[in-house]
Amino acid sequence: MSLPIDISFQGVPHSKSVEDAVVKRAHRLVHIRHDITRCRVSLTLGAKHQHQGKPIDVHVIVTTPHQTHISSKTSNEDAYLALDEAFTHIERMLVDTEQKHRPHAGQPSCRTEEA
Repeated sequence: MSLPIDISFQGVPHSKSVEDAVVKRAHRLVHIRHDITRCRVSLTLGAKHQHQGKPIDVHVIVTTPHQTHISSKTSNEDAYLALDEAFTHIERMLVDTEQKHRPHAGQPSCRTEEA
């Protein structure tokens, strides 16, 4: 089964290379969590800064069966750097969530035995 990936460009010209970068990063997420059901990525043209050009705002939303992970908004004039930062944030969230749900070695199990 392939991972459903929704990519939207809002005020940003569509770019096949940016789209390919999104798909590549999204598929890396499956190696962290196998139960990802959807990945949505939006690239939006941000407001112009006083001393810089217009940044691209990136949001990444990853859905798993019991939770939705949303990256903090990242902005950069370079779409690839903004994507990298947003996906790195999502990867950290997925790793943290996976570690919280994994039983730790040396901890007693929740089972009780009757004598």
